[in-house]
Amino acid sequence: MKTDAINYDVIYKEARRLFFETTLNYKIDRKTESIAYLIALETALRVSDMLLLEYSSFKFDMDLKAYTFTTHIKKTDVKHTGVISNELYNYIETFKNTIIDNNHTPNNYIFWNYKTDKPYTRQWLHKRIKKLSNLIDIDNISMHSLRKASAIKVLDKTGSLSMAQYQLSHKRASTTDKYLSVTKRTALEQLRKVF
Repeated sequence: MKTDAINYDVIYKEARRLFFETTLNYKIDRKTESIAYLIALETALRVSDMLLLEYSSFKFDMDLKAYTFTTHIKKTDVKHTGVISNELYNYIETFKNTIIDNNHTPNNYIFWNYKTDKPYTRQWLHKRIKKLSNLIDIDNISMHSLRKASAIKVLDKTGSLSMAQYQLSHKRASTTDKYLSVTKRTALEQLRKVF
């Protein structure tokens, strides 16, 4: 199934707005949905890998002078480290504080269901991504489209397919090439900007 590209900046802006929306019911649930969008956009992780993220997965790297995350990628069976923005790190900390403010002790896992005292499932996350896409009135948003938007942003900012490949945790550049639908037409449009 082909995944359509979505506008990274529009989705990020809307997820950020909903994260700080105070009039919404189900405060922790809505913040969980929003933080899922924000993390998915910045990390380009697959659902199964994202659900395993812990608060301790995120650290400040003194050498890079940036926040990083480290996780195990199930599909390729490798350890992966990526970079996130200071803004996302602050959202994660705010999310953790919201859980505390709602009389819960934060679990190690970010995506923890405090009602059932179990981790959220892939199905739950897929449904929530869809539900939130309806709230922000943008069609066809899925975890795959969020991953793709993240990789396209990396490709656009760096001009490097290998950086997009790293962002997606793909073993081969050909996989990334297919995933991002880099066609002769898009390649020529980019090359036109160079020459």
